[in-house]
Amino acid sequence: MNSVKQFFKSESAVSTVVSFVLLLGLFVTVLAVFNAHYIPEWKADAEKAHMDDVYDDMSQLKARADMLSLASSLDEDSTVSLSIPIKMGGGDIPIVGPTKSSGVLSVNDDDNFRISIEGLNTTNSTNQLVISDSYFPGNIRYASNNGYYVDQTFAYENGAVIVSQRERSLMKMDPSISIKNQSGTLLKVDLTLMEITGDRVVITSNGIEEVKLTGNDWVEEFNSTKNESLTNLTISMNTSYPSAWAKYLNDSAKSEDLAYPSDYNVDEGEDYVIFNLNSSDSNIDFHLNKATVDARVGTF
Repeated sequence: MNSVKQFFKSESAVSTVVSFVLLLGLFVTVLAVFNAHYIPEWKADAEKAHMDDVYDDMSQLKARADMLSLASSLDEDSTVSLSIPIKMGGGDIPIVGPTKSSGVLSVNDDDNFRISIEGLNTTNSTNQLVISDSYFPGNIRYASNNGYYVDQTFAYENGAVIVSQRERSLMKMDPSISIKNQSGTLLKVDLTLMEITGDRVVITSNGIEEVKLTGNDWVEEFNSTKNESLTNLTISMNTSYPSAWAKYLNDSAKSEDLAYPSDYNVDEGEDYVIFNLNSSDSNIDFHLNKATVDARVGTF
């Protein structure tokens, strides 16, 4: 009789152990599926939302730089300062994925960016060089270090906001360059150089960093009305984002009914873009201004 009881007890114990093992296996399987599928998807969505936040921050940076440029153009003694917080990290999910991605914020770390301008006046087949200058405007960039979503770089250079992803770049906010075809006999080109001054800074963080912008100067570099009209204008850029600039310049010329390649030409290379206006039927009224904005990163 005792042996029978022991038998049932032992069988019950084995059944309990087997049930526990099965439940544990089921739990491990569910947890593995959860970690392998759902968490990465949620983290990728959260990191994408953070990229949208960074784009908004860079848009605000451009808007404030434009405001400082305008203030300096109206009052040369103006020294207004504005600050912009940049969300460096994100993508965290409470409990299941609390770790944050990080980012790299840099000021003037790209020595490649340069703008060269050359203007000619052709009279009786003779080319007269009217303007020839080179500038190093500087830039502000944010580069993400995502764990799940594709990495993106947001660059502010010469008044434009450019998004770069996997060797592709797209201009999301336009620079201060305008081309107007006036009556077919006059092309008006306005270019404001946005020069970012300040020490070279590179910061890696997953918190919030503050960029402080101060308007320093606004200078009229060239004015065809005061100087001399042009018949040929070449704007050359050395940049890490040639495709974004080439598309913008090409679209700007097309929108004013300029014909390619008789009226304009865009030459794009690996790290440069050359934009040339050469209209035999029109003069070019060129206005070049330079706004200087100081940029500093940190806690103020």
